[in-house]
Amino acid sequence: MSADVQIVAAGARAPVGSTAEGVAAAVRAGISRVRRVQVPELGGESDSFVGRDGLLDPNEWGGAGRMAVLGAAALAEVIGKLAPTAAYLNAEVPVLVGLPEERPGWEASDVPQVVAALGAVGGGSLRLRIEPRLSGHAAALDGLQEAVTRVGRAGRCPLVLVGGVDSYLDIETLAWLRENNQWLEEGSRTGFAPGEAAAFVALVAASDARRLGLTPAATVRASATARETRLINTDALNLGEGLTSAVSKALASLDGSRETVENIHCDINGDRYRSEEWGFVALRLGTAFRDASAIQTPVRSCGDVGAATGALNLVMSAQAWRRRYARGPRSLVWGSSDAGLRAAVLLEDPNPERGGGIRPWAR
Repeated sequence: MSADVQIVAAGARAPVGSTAEGVAAAVRAGISRVRRVQVPELGGESDSFVGRDGLLDPNEWGGAGRMAVLGAAALAEVIGKLAPTAAYLNAEVPVLVGLPEERPGWEASDVPQVVAALGAVGGGSLRLRIEPRLSGHAAALDGLQEAVTRVGRAGRCPLVLVGGVDSYLDIETLAWLRENNQWLEEGSRTGFAPGEAAAFVALVAASDARRLGLTPAATVRASATARETRLINTDALNLGEGLTSAVSKALASLDGSRETVENIHCDINGDRYRSEEWGFVALRLGTAFRDASAIQTPVRSCGDVGAATGALNLVMSAQAWRRRYARGPRSLVWGSSDAGLRAAVLLEDPNPERGGGIRPWAR
């Protein structure tokens, strides 16, 4: 939790693009690759919605294999952007990668396939050490919290990569979503379109960014995690206590100031549970936000991208400042995992004096 840590590079692969910049631009433009499809392997003739990467085989319904390809592409992009400075680092680089929680179609035994694909990405003088975390939507944000401790003043790593990879496009996984009434299908009132994506960001200490000539895209002001005990797909009534705790801790540095958060990036996806959870947070902490209802999410463009969501939202927030269309200099990114992990990160524009961007009154 330190303003001494900055995001200096990013990579992403999603249904709407194959680079971090391309994905962010497509989501901002409202481009969507969520489509109606039929999955004969699951029986029935009703249309169901999915967000699918158009560069992958549409007849391949293996989640782990798709994750391996997506993850390697996004990781290769961020490594490529770091190439000019990599020779000066010549270091072992932890890669904290968020993966899905165990579910039908995805088990711990599938992890080595994805880890192997990530490890095969050439890092040059950067020796990548892949550290997987099977904790779902909030995994990458949880990883960022740890990364900050590693690259801060007391840390020993000059560079840490944080990311997330996921694909719901597996027959067993889709069947499980349908059984839980979470798959958005023709005639459904709630649920989400299963999607797939991968994203990574590079974190360095601010002093190292200056020394290496790296241009910061975002500054990490604070991060926090918490646990929720009233989980989705149970009879428990979720009052948003876990997420409130994580967000409150991430925003603690704003207490007593006139600063507010103008941008909110999250993983609300169409599930009633998630929307209601944020509603309780907004009721409790609403004064900290310019507009607590003005949330941004890649779901409309890509479908729900699971464990990739947190990292992709970090990319989206940073890119908004680089392209000067953010609503203001502060951004909250939060995530909510099915098993109870809640995470929140407060980011800041590293160059707030440049101004520009969309003002609150512009919409």
